[in-house]
Amino acid sequence: MLQPRKERPQSSMFQKVVFYFTLVMTLIYIGAGLFLIFADTRKFNLDLPENMKFILGGALILYGIVRFVRVYQKSSQRRHDKFNN
Repeated sequence: MLQPRKERPQSSMFQKVVFYFTLVMTLIYIGAGLFLIFADTRKFNLDLPENMKFILGGALILYGIVRFVRVYQKSSQRRHDKFNN
């Protein structure tokens, strides 16, 4: 006898907004890090020593990459769970 199909839980609009917001923020972190590393301190009036620019820029880039990896893993896990249920 046929059994009724299990309904997959629909992804809420809030989850989609959070997903895209997080992706945009990762790009902003990486962009800000690149900006700090390559920006001319006199032109943009950045009163940071050169070594501090590289440290802060590198930290922002690393944080953006870590956030992207976490979002990607969470997204792929959700898709995997969605198709296996």
